[in-house]
Order: sequence, then C-alpha cells, then structure tokens
Amino acid sequence: MFTVSCVLPTNTPVTLPVSLQGKPVVFTVLMARTKQTARKVTGGSAPRVNLQVLQKKKAKAKAASNEPSFKKPANINSFCVMCRDGGDMWVKKPDVKFICVTCHWQKNKNDPKPYFGFYSKKKPVLSTPPIIPGGFQYAMTSQVAPLPTALVHLYLEGIHQDIGHPQVAMLHSFLQAYFPEGDYNFSQLPFNLGTPESMEAYEKEASHLANTLGAYSKVVLFLTTHSDEDRGDLFIGYINNKPVASKTLEFLQLLLSPLSKVVDGADIIFYVCGSMVTNPQSFNGVKEVAQQSSLLLFDAEHLQLACTVPYLQSLLDNTTIQGFPVSSAARVALNDCGMLGRHSNIILVMWQEEALVVEKFLWTDKHLKPWGHLLPVQCPQWVGGSAEKTISFECKYSNCGKDMGAGEVSLPPKTYSFSIPENATQLPQGKTKTSSWLQITL
Repeated sequence: MFTVSCVLPTNTPVTLPVSLQGKPVVFTVLMARTKQTARKVTGGSAPRVNLQVLQKKKAKAKAASNEPSFKKPANINSFCVMCRDGGDMWVKKPDVKFICVTCHWQKNKNDPKPYFGFYSKKKPVLSTPPIIPGGFQYAMTSQVAPLPTALVHLYLEGIHQDIGHPQVAMLHSFLQAYFPEGDYNFSQLPFNLGTPESMEAYEKEASHLANTLGAYSKVVLFLTTHSDEDRGDLFIGYINNKPVASKTLEFLQLLLSPLSKVVDGADIIFYVCGSMVTNPQSFNGVKEVAQQSSLLLFDAEHLQLACTVPYLQSLLDNTTIQGFPVSSAARVALNDCGMLGRHSNIILVMWQEEALVVEKFLWTDKHLKPWGHLLPVQCPQWVGGSAEKTISFECKYSNCGKDMGAGEVSLPPKTYSFSIPENATQLPQGKTKTSSWLQITL
C-alpha cells in the first residue's frame, strides 16, 4: 500500500508513475488554499518558549498586599420576576401580599394547598382560587438568577477579528438583555506574554480588571487563542513579531494568576482548537488549573466557532439566567446545539463533591456518525444493519474488492462495525429517530 500526498487545483486529473500503476494507492489530497476557502480557526503551529524563563527576565512586580480585597456576595436566593420574591408592589393595601403561583408551589411542594394569589396575615384574601391562563415564556419558571454577572473575553493580541470576537459579542448581546438595571459587566482584555515588557503590561491590566469585577458573584470567562496542532501548546504572544507557544499549564497559570479573585468559581469556556484536548499532556495541564471553576472545551481539530453559538447561548441561559448548575445545564443545552455535534465533541471539566469530574458529550447518528465514528464520505452506497449496541455496514458497489487481493484475487466487499463506547450513557436530550447524544465519564 502506498500513500501519496498532493496539492491539486479542482478538477485536475492524476497520472501515477509507472512504478505505482496497478497497485493500491491511498491519496491524501490537500486542497490549495484560496481566499474563499481560508479558515477562521484557532489551530496552527508555533515554536515553544519557557514562560518561567521569561518571568525571570522581567523584574518581579511589587507585592500587592495593599490592594483592597473583595469578597463575593453569597447567593441567598433566586429572584422571582413575577412577584418580586413575594412583594407588596402589586397591591395598595399594606396588609395584603401577592405571591405568584411558582413561589406558592415551591413553598408548599411537600404539602399541596390551593393557590389564592393574595394573602393577608398568611390567609387568602379571595374567597375562591383564581384561574390563571398562560404559562412562562421568558424563562422556564417565574424565577431567574439575577446575580451580578460579568462576561470577560481574554484573547490573543493580534488574533483575527473574525475569531472569537463575533461569537462572544453575540452572547454578550443575549445576556445583557436580562440586566436592564445594571449588575452586568462586559470586558475584553488582549494578552501578549511573549516578552517581559508585554507580560508586565498584561499583569497590570488584568489586576485592575480583577479589582473592578471583584463584586460580581457570577463570572463567565472566554479564552480565545491558537493551539499548536502537534503538541497542544497554546499561543501566548509574539517575539520579534513571530507567534510563540507555551505548555498549557505554564500559560494558564500565568494568564489567570492576576485574575485569581474572579476566576475561582467562574465558568471558563475555551475557544481553542482540539489539540489542547486530544494531547494528554496538554489536557492534564488544563485540569490542573481547574481549581473550583468549571471548564468547557471542544475537541474538533479545526474548531469552527460559529458552530458553538447555539449551544453556548442555551448553556448560558440555563446557568447564568435561570440558575441551574452547569452539570445539568450542559445536558439540557444539547437540545439546542444545531450542527455542533457533527463538528465537535464537548468536554466539561467540573468539581463535584470535592472531586474533579470530566464528562464527554459525543453525538451519534445511525447513518452519519454511528456511535461517534465517521463513515467514508466518498462512498454513498453503504448499507447497514444494527443490533442493540453494534451497527454494521457493508459496501454494495458490485466491484468493491474485485482484483484487489494478492495475485489479483478478489476480496470481500469492505465492511465496518461500530459499537457503543464503553461506559457511555445515551441521553434523551437532542434525541431523534436516528441520532442522540452520548455521555461518557472520563
């Protein structure tokens, strides 16, 4: 078997050398890059630099012991937008209090009682229960989580304006509508850690941002940069105008250290290509900086950020607005993921009961991606049968395998069999007749 790699313009015939004619050949065709096909992805390659050496070269910043400390306010309760947590603004009589139907059922869920709406000294004012038409349209219930929220976008200085910025801006526009009276902040901070001078400038700006956001009890942080396709290193900045990368753990520790006041407990979303996840050493570095934060990552080789927006909008709606924990919201948002499942798996790293848990969400389709595996796209004639946990396919081209064996002996038609991954759980979220999501605990 021979492997041939070539760059071809479209519709170009290929003539094999005489030495290869009549022998099985696997072609790796590399399409010539044009302006129309240029990718806006977060992958690439760059030489590795040691951040510890760079840190020693620069003068250490003065101790920040005199900086004011901030303590995040406790999450006492979720805010009911319907009755203002049982307020009196709906009625003029001082002894009458309005309670919405959701708060009523939450209070009496263990001992159901009729709902009257208006109460005086905990007794119904109305003689009969009211009839309430309609339902909740702005949220799943009348309660939303109005915690002071900050959306932060950290991005590699000089990164293309179409990478990360439009997607984060869309999510910012979605979130800010829920905070008409303030308690919301959107910040963007570029970074370049390639030189001692640029590193010091970033630390100064990041420390100032941390002090500004110290009073926000809910923080969502986006990190947009490139990743080295071979090592999984993350691009940290530039030296002599050339991009350089560093080990994931070193980079994240330096990048997030000035933001430690707000990173603890934050939701961090990585807009980075999948080599950071698929490279074990790089992914271990990610897990080491998790602390008490939750991390969301994608493992597509060349991540197309536009595919992530529907899923992330649903995720932020469920966590930031409606107050659900990220462990359950990540599954619920699978109902609204659009084409993301065809493009990338989703990785969630989070703390549960003082332990680090890593969950992988994998999309499967009986015809397109059986149990998460791709079928050869160039052959439309695959047909298959399926058992409960195994799907098999066989090529129905009449000449498949003909004269392909030793001595031009015909081989059986090509077949594939795929089994459900070990420890995988099939989820109801996003399930159709032929497709569903799988959850795997890594």
